[in-house]
Amino acid sequence: MLDTVNTKPQHYTDGCFRTGTGENVVVILGSCRVFGYVNYLNRRNQMTTPQPFTIVVINIVNFAFDHHDNHVNSDQFTVQFETNPVLLDMLKRCRIFIHEHCENFGMFNTREHTKKNIYQFGMKPEMDIAVPNFHDRFVLENDWRSCGMEPPSDYIDKGEQALHEFQNKTILCSFPEFGDVFKNTWREIRYFWTPNHISSHFSILVFTLMNEKFLRMPLTFDFWNGARQEDLFKEPHTQVTQRDIEGYKLKWSG
Repeated sequence: MLDTVNTKPQHYTDGCFRTGTGENVVVILGSCRVFGYVNYLNRRNQMTTPQPFTIVVINIVNFAFDHHDNHVNSDQFTVQFETNPVLLDMLKRCRIFIHEHCENFGMFNTREHTKKNIYQFGMKPEMDIAVPNFHDRFVLENDWRSCGMEPPSDYIDKGEQALHEFQNKTILCSFPEFGDVFKNTWREIRYFWTPNHISSHFSILVFTLMNEKFLRMPLTFDFWNGARQEDLFKEPHTQVTQRDIEGYKLKWSG
């Protein structure tokens, strides 16, 4: 599987990671959470001859740190890629753009009315697909402890509010119906492993909606069976407590 580690070095030279030989250029931009979609399209490439996609990954987290993993000014760090011929060629050739909402990353911002954004550098895709961004949602009791904080006495109420805010924001993505599915099923299905890491249930659901609405690929049982075995962020994950189960009325544990 492709992940944040084996795709990282190419980011420092070209501002992106590339794989595949297909005519359809797909640019996937966001945090580590987008790697599920990267691997699903890469799986499609590996199961098809000739390969349909050239997949370009832009993991913005790489631009928040330098080579020694020190925090840096992302806007200043990304300036070096504004004239990179490899990256600019990929952006201009992009047919399918899959992305989280990104700000404060210079040329990689996805908000069009920011001072600097990716659309100013040749990005004019046929399909512009915004995926839901599950970020900093403290829900489980041990989510707080994993960050060195004591869970507040009303952490259940705060967790419910965090998920309510997330569900409201899904209306801004390309498949707002995801929010209703999430709202109605999250107590039965574990969609997140940590406050920032989604599970394969989340990414598979998003990719299913993405394919139905945009990509329209004929995907086989073997494809879906293989894809469901990939769960990049399962370990380490937040352990569920009895207070979580009782407070949220969860059907899952572990």
